[in-house]
Amino acid sequence: MLKAWLIVVTPFPNQPFPQPAPKKVEKPVMPAPKEATGSAWNANNYHWEEQKLDKWGRQRIGDLLTDGGKKAHEELEYQGARLSFIYSVSKDEVEGDAWTHIRKGKTVVGYNFEIKLTVSGKVKTSSREEPVGANVHVDLMVDNDAEVAVELTEGGGLPFAGGLKKHVHGSVVARINAFLTELQEKALEQKSKTEGKKEGSASPLSAPPAAAVGHTEQSAGAKSHFGGRVQVGGHNIEGLRIS
Repeated sequence: MLKAWLIVVTPFPNQPFPQPAPKKVEKPVMPAPKEATGSAWNANNYHWEEQKLDKWGRQRIGDLLTDGGKKAHEELEYQGARLSFIYSVSKDEVEGDAWTHIRKGKTVVGYNFEIKLTVSGKVKTSSREEPVGANVHVDLMVDNDAEVAVELTEGGGLPFAGGLKKHVHGSVVARINAFLTELQEKALEQKSKTEGKKEGSASPLSAPPAAAVGHTEQSAGAKSHFGGRVQVGGHNIEGLRIS
């Protein structure tokens, strides 16, 4: 019977096989972390961060609507003649709230107000002076055009009564728009502070105040839906967005 033999020949029988040289383990170089913006607990403004402005909002919108109690001296045009209209506005009731919030770097403002005002004054013609009075009801929400209802309580029989109502309506609209502009500025200031930017470095508004104030005039007896409306902060988080 034939037997097979396996003979392993090494170049150096008395020495082990050479081993590869050990390599130095190098730690991977991690990129430097980016500087996060936002609050210490809310890096990059990822989470919902809200600023309540209820007290400021009620006070400020009331001050603007009444012009601090000052009398307005304006002109009313009727059949080519210019009539002097002197009046003041007092607030009977201001209810509601205002807020801003930041989510994923986006700033949103919201507001809910129901306001009742009294207008009292007089119109001077070339020959006489007529007393004028009105009740104004404002229903202001962020996701709807504002409802501004004007009812003349005195002077309703004057031939220019329609012009009086339109004039009062326009004046209230202008003052509400001034408030909305200030509210947006508040929101941008808050975003700037939250992101640690210098004051005044925030980008300009991407759009003028949203058409929060419409020009639809309703009857003074229109029923308010303030009590049953839903705040934007709870269901519609978009609100009025500022980039």
